[in-house]
Amino acid sequence: MSRIALIALLIFAMSSSDDRLNQLAASGRIQENAPVRASLEIAIDAPPERVWALLTEINNWPKWQQDITKAEISGPLQSGTGFSWTSGAHIRSRIALVQPLEAFAWTGTAYGAKAIHVWKLQRLPGGKTLVKTDESMDGFLLTLFFSSKKLEETDRRWLNYLKAAAEI
Repeated sequence: MSRIALIALLIFAMSSSDDRLNQLAASGRIQENAPVRASLEIAIDAPPERVWALLTEINNWPKWQQDITKAEISGPLQSGTGFSWTSGAHIRSRIALVQPLEAFAWTGTAYGAKAIHVWKLQRLPGGKTLVKTDESMDGFLLTLFFSSKKLEETDRRWLNYLKAAAEI
């Protein structure tokens, strides 16, 4: 196989993988067979409207999510809009799902790793919100540097920061 044919095959495989991940995220699902996964939830003593605003105002993430140093969205909050953010690594993401007050999901890439992050909100009695987050990551050599346990720790911090900001 020629070098050009091999490169074309790799580009096709990568774009097919991106399409599959986008389809999963758009349906509110993660990649269940990914080597790195985490699923967590937390009850927040704030209404879904408050939690939703914090979660979807991407440019403001660094104000309440202490692990994020920069975040910038490049268009409206809708499927297909790109955004980038920095949390130890520079991550390029694309919104895949926006269901106001219910579900928000995106895909992201950094250092060859590909991720899906899904957030779901459920209104609870007493003006509270149950927030569920599911995330999957896959990529060449990812498991040498990152694990499901590490992802769970990271997502637990996201939830705790979100809770603290929403309950002010």
